[in-house]
Amino acid sequence: MKIEWGRQTVLAGLAAGGAVLARTDTAIGAYLNAPAARWLRQITATGLDEPPGQTALTCLRVWASTGLITLDDQAAILVADPAIEEYEERGRSLRRDLLQRAALFPRADTPTLAVGVGRDCAYCDQLLADLAANAPLRVGGVVVSGEDQTRLFGTVPGTGLDRLAEPAEPAELAEPGELAEPGELAELAELGELGELGELARAAAPLGTPSGVLLHPGTPPRILEGYHQVSAAIVSMLGDEPGRVVVETPSSCSVNVTSGEGTSVRPIRAGDRVVGIATRGAVTGELDGWLSAHTADAPYAPVTLTIERPRNLYLVYRGGAMIARHRTPADTIACLRAMLAGYADHAGAAEGEADVDCGVLWHPDHAAVLIPNHWLSPMAKRSSRLRRGGWQLCPQPYVRLSMRDGQAWARVQPLGEDPRMAPVAFLAVDAPAPATDEQPARTPSTEERAAQLVCWAVRPLTPPHLHALAATAHHIPIRTLGPDPILAELPDLVLARGADSLERVRAD
Repeated sequence: MKIEWGRQTVLAGLAAGGAVLARTDTAIGAYLNAPAARWLRQITATGLDEPPGQTALTCLRVWASTGLITLDDQAAILVADPAIEEYEERGRSLRRDLLQRAALFPRADTPTLAVGVGRDCAYCDQLLADLAANAPLRVGGVVVSGEDQTRLFGTVPGTGLDRLAEPAEPAELAEPGELAEPGELAELAELGELGELGELARAAAPLGTPSGVLLHPGTPPRILEGYHQVSAAIVSMLGDEPGRVVVETPSSCSVNVTSGEGTSVRPIRAGDRVVGIATRGAVTGELDGWLSAHTADAPYAPVTLTIERPRNLYLVYRGGAMIARHRTPADTIACLRAMLAGYADHAGAAEGEADVDCGVLWHPDHAAVLIPNHWLSPMAKRSSRLRRGGWQLCPQPYVRLSMRDGQAWARVQPLGEDPRMAPVAFLAVDAPAPATDEQPARTPSTEERAAQLVCWAVRPLTPPHLHALAATAHHIPIRTLGPDPILAELPDLVLARGADSLERVRAD
């Protein structure tokens, strides 16, 4: 019974004998302690002769389901779970029925995407916010349906309607004046096509929201599952190259930030990539000149960065996290330039480097401190206090890590300055959750924390990049602090080796 590595999967060894099993194409990874890593290496070399224990069985099922490993037929039978098999068969049946239903729709001259959404789905809410901010769409249409409500963005073709069997009554249309021309919506509702497309969209929802079906001229219907696939399909159906437009994972907080009234988004150049920058309120007019000068030729861009000025401060958000507060348009533009440079440079990492999705605090005379992304908003709110101590939260989407002379280094981008290399002092992490009656307290090991840093690697990346990051993580101390306690330590944070390294950099 043979077990092999999954496609685009790497087992990156850690210093204490454990490893990170991770995919290089998408953000999926798992930490293995030393015995588990040895066992996995052994069974991929020799195969399985007998059923493993329950814990190992569960691991194999999870790794196989996420594409980290692949199983031959015998191994698949060995680790099979009837409940999982039933779930997977139901998914296959849903996909077959969905494609059969989609095949009844005639191919037209313009693409149409039918997307099913669900209640309390942050990914669905973000998709709707992206579509509303991008409206009107140039070509084709997106029909979003769920919870007895159907929305149309753009236009859908009106050909071949007589071949649709027994059109259903159209679902309720939400805010039609904001989504399409009222006359066009009335015509579609009368013909029944919007109702049919809404039914097709809702039939895709059981696959996981948002999910849908792309009806594209000259090609068979294609099923899309998840926010990333649906967003990438919209980018592609409107004529852009897949992968050129940045699509980041949303959260409930990012929906709160991006779905404000009057939000509009522009596709902005970031080297060869495109980043969607949203503005609303007075800041839209104030930054119009700069945004217009840097607008990319792209028909659709999900919201990645958002800028607003509720009072006297310019607030910059990446997704749902506030990354900066500035007092002038010039500083706000400098922040945007730094962020765009980071997105543009992601593909430029050398073999011994890797980009990590985290934040970084920088001081010209001290070593840099890495922080998790969920600390970005608390640190941005404390930016004045940081500046008084000579520190700043660098405006950059990723932190590039590498090794030099036995020391971990980070590429930092201070506001309004050129990027530079700084030694890393430590990675600050949250304290473990306190014990409860149901769950005892557990403190992750240092190696587990290092594995967490490796799992923050920005995808896509190559196996050498992942191995380099695993080796670098071993040289980064871990400190259990928090957004408030770290502020008390930063002014006195001087590492002898870090200071010596800084002097060497200045000499170079």
